[in-house]
Amino acid sequence: MKTRFFSLLIIAVVAISNSFAASNLGNPEFIAAFAEANKLMEEKFWDQAVKEWRNVLVMDPENVNVNFKLGYCLLQTETNKTDALIYLEKATSKKLNASYDPFDPKEKGAPVEALYYLAIAQHLNMRFDRSTESLEAMKGLVSKNHRLSNQINRAIETNNEAKKQVASPKNYKITNAGEILNSSYADFGPVLTFDETSIFYTSRRLRPDSTNANIRDFETDKFRDDIYVAFKGRDGNWVQPELLNLNSDDHDATISVSPDGNTLFIYQDSLGDGQVKYSTILGETWNAPVKFGSNINSKYWETHCTISANGNELYFVSDRPNGQGKRDIYRCDRNANGSWGISQNLGAIINTTYDEDAPFLSPDGAYLYFASKGHTTMGGFDLFVSKKDKDGNWGAPENMGYPLNTVDDDIFFQPMADGKRAFYSSRRDGGLGDLDIYEVVMPVKKGDQLASLKGVFKPAKGTDLPKEGLKVVILNTKSNEKQESLAKNDNGEFLAVLQPCSTYSIDYLNGTEKLKSESLSVPCDGEKHDYTREIQLIKKEEIVFNPEKPIQTKIDADKTYAEYSHYFLYGKSDFSIEEKEFVEFIGNCQKVIDQKAFVTIKIEGSASYVPTVSSKTNEILSNERSVNAQAALTKALLKNGYLENVDFKFAAPVNVVQGKKFENDAVANRTEYEKHQYIKVKVQ
Repeated sequence: MKTRFFSLLIIAVVAISNSFAASNLGNPEFIAAFAEANKLMEEKFWDQAVKEWRNVLVMDPENVNVNFKLGYCLLQTETNKTDALIYLEKATSKKLNASYDPFDPKEKGAPVEALYYLAIAQHLNMRFDRSTESLEAMKGLVSKNHRLSNQINRAIETNNEAKKQVASPKNYKITNAGEILNSSYADFGPVLTFDETSIFYTSRRLRPDSTNANIRDFETDKFRDDIYVAFKGRDGNWVQPELLNLNSDDHDATISVSPDGNTLFIYQDSLGDGQVKYSTILGETWNAPVKFGSNINSKYWETHCTISANGNELYFVSDRPNGQGKRDIYRCDRNANGSWGISQNLGAIINTTYDEDAPFLSPDGAYLYFASKGHTTMGGFDLFVSKKDKDGNWGAPENMGYPLNTVDDDIFFQPMADGKRAFYSSRRDGGLGDLDIYEVVMPVKKGDQLASLKGVFKPAKGTDLPKEGLKVVILNTKSNEKQESLAKNDNGEFLAVLQPCSTYSIDYLNGTEKLKSESLSVPCDGEKHDYTREIQLIKKEEIVFNPEKPIQTKIDADKTYAEYSHYFLYGKSDFSIEEKEFVEFIGNCQKVIDQKAFVTIKIEGSASYVPTVSSKTNEILSNERSVNAQAALTKALLKNGYLENVDFKFAAPVNVVQGKKFENDAVANRTEYEKHQYIKVKVQ
């Protein structure tokens, strides 16, 4: 009796369950929710579709079709892919429906394709043999012309590669960058300056002032991408990150930064029109992002870029047509005038018929790191590295291996200057939330140990730094490559990257004025060399008009420039190379030439508006004054053994007529007119 009782109870429960499921077929709430979830799927709003399918599943937990759809949508999300397995296992536990109708709420089965998506979920859960079994089972059920045939064969390849990589893990040490940088939201795309004192990255967190509380991505319902920066404190630890002022209400993401931290390369997207842009810092404020020209940005999708340490090579990503596949990596070289040349696809060695993305050059330019869904990926985007040969060509990419690469997407990887470490973002067990930033110690060092030239321009006592124009120009005398490092506007600091086994000619400039020059040799000993410099600016007292002393000359203490001025007072129109001030000036010129090896001489001739009797016009008079001065200088310097265009050159003369308009008041306003009647010469 007891056995019969339980048998009857089971029959009753099954009947009630079937009755409940059957009742859903005419249930307006079920039908409406089913239609809404399908619509969200069609529009690819995956996170919202997952929520809706979960609601539908509550109404009919055993519905194979609903389990399939929920599992499929979970696979399309960023953070919940592995959760799809349980639903897809249930969806494929019964006979698959060859005449499956995805839009019919009465549909109780799952399509044959459910086996493929089950295999993907098994792969993401590290069940590689099971995944291959599911794929082989599907191959037996469909023709060779099935729309997923290529993907099935590719998935089997990635299973085999994943098994191989997991079986032979590489000795990476991967450490979470900590809760100062990371949050419970997605934090990714870390890019660091060469000296590692600043890190820029992208975060989808709530802003400190909550100004983005109501600004969310329509598809994911998450906060949109914002750019943050964090600096290292004196103790070597990161301090609280700051939101950059260049963020908009659309997606703004970091993609690269110049070695000195003065130029930030970013990705901006408002309506799916992804563009790569750059912003430069002025004091503590980032300028509005500027879009690269048509050789880089196009009407298609550009997602990422990286620039060489010397600023002359740019690699970027685009899905423009006529590439190797979808997203490809392209290269641009900087022209002599500073513009970017025609872009070139890197070709089939680097690019595949699948997506490539997120290229990063090693600081020495010898290695290209990038992400790819092609090559020997173990699933999704994997990180690869290619080495440049002696002819400048990129070699066959190498998979960077497990556990750096995983069965899901691994995409942003920036190597550090020492060749031993890197930063990247990943979803890993023990993380703080969504994507986190990690520091990686690599098992094998890659690249040469680079040197740095780091320093600061110091203002003269009692003065401020110039608002712009302070820079370091560096010429590699071995490769003849030139690079510039601009000093920061707020503190005068600069930073440049130097290659080992090279000699450099370095000029420190304030605008066009050369403050200091030096030659620097970086040895080949494999050690990291850091060179520091402090460039002191000198307060320059300009020669001003003094009727008591109309002829003056001066030279600065470091012999970097010399000046001469001759004001023509009323009744004093002669200019003579015999005057003691001019003779003194010639001596000063020689000292500056000896100090700097080569100088530029600038001459300005000026006349007032008082009518002249010695020349036809005041314009002719000002020109004559500069011509006479140049002739006298040339003669005197040649006499002392200095050659034009060898030791010195003349800049184009400046000839002006200026000052107060003449009103028959030459005597009354004599001093006012006299201060505009002069020759000025500057040697630097």
